Amino acid sequence: MKNVLFIAPTTYKIPLDDNMRKKFEYLSQVCNLNVVAFANEKREINLENTNLYFFKKTKSRFYNYFKILIVSLFSTSEIIKSNNIEIVCFQDPVSSFFSMLVVKSRHRNVKIIVETHGDFIETLGLEKNLLIPRVYKYIFMKLSRYTINNADIIRAVSSSTEAQVKEINKEKDIVRFPAWVDFDDFKDLDVNRNAEEKFQILFIGSVTDRKKPHLIVEAMKLINQDNIEFLIVGPTPNLKYLESLKNLISSYSLEDQVKFFGSVDRKSVKTFYSKVNLMILPSVSEGLARVIFESQATACPVLVTDAPGMGDIVIEGQTGYIFESNSIESLASKIKEVEGNYEEATHIGSNAKDFILSNYSAENFKFSFKKIFDTV
Repeated sequence: MKNVLFIAPTTYKIPLDDNMRKKFEYLSQVCNLNVVAFANEKREINLENTNLYFFKKTKSRFYNYFKILIVSLFSTSEIIKSNNIEIVCFQDPVSSFFSMLVVKSRHRNVKIIVETHGDFIETLGLEKNLLIPRVYKYIFMKLSRYTINNADIIRAVSSSTEAQVKEINKEKDIVRFPAWVDFDDFKDLDVNRNAEEKFQILFIGSVTDRKKPHLIVEAMKLINQDNIEFLIVGPTPNLKYLESLKNLISSYSLEDQVKFFGSVDRKSVKTFYSKVNLMILPSVSEGLARVIFESQATACPVLVTDAPGMGDIVIEGQTGYIFESNSIESLASKIKEVEGNYEEATHIGSNAKDFILSNYSAENFKFSFKKIFDTV
């Protein structure tokens, strides 16, 4: 097996949960696995056939960028040498820029894979409070153009992320398969959905303008039904957006129907999936969101926008529902359709579960990476 190093801007929580351990276990079956990433504490962890190098992440975005630079210049190169790394896999086209410079200049025989999990140009501006977003966008485009052009192969998670890469380099070799999802965690949940008393809608993800949960609030105002309850689960990195969302809820007198839960653990996430009637993802910018897979694996009906990439796994009337991006009227109409024909919606949810479990699995994820490692 080849010696592979994954370099990621991802932040892990130590101790590692069973889901992450299982992911690393599957990858270690097709390579000698090494991972450089961030965590809540600095730690080096050695598992079977796996070396994990975690650097502590701080609350300061700029300090973290500086830390990425330091890690790129010093630690990464040492890890490549000491572990005889043959392949480096970067998990983001933008943050990988400095590390790629080091690899290209000091380790020319190492092959490079660049992954793209979402919109790497617009996402940060839609999720964070940036002073001059156009400057960030210009810089991100420059950095990502370098990393994509200098990669040996690209791994995209969806048709939309593949299309974004092709806008930069039409000739680049691209392999496409979704991100890691452990369906064993979701497929056998005890489900207890009851749409008779309360029709519960779930939004799960970052509460930001990119994900657009405010559209669901606007749709609820348009529908004007007391039996609809909206559960918002996820981190709130953009406090300005959170404040505007709460003001919107208050202006519509929907405080009793909209509930915030913040970030929750994996066990709680599964509880939400098992009881809600509909999961809605109104994002205008997505790769292929893990929450769609997870919802479908529990047979929970899903409603997503017609943004590029969503249609990879959500087929209107077969594996879920689709509404027109940024259209409150279209969203409200679909919510009423699902709520008014919930027996049909549960059937579509079951179809989605069968589709997901038949076409996506941990084994598929593992062998898709093996194919890349064998051919790069």
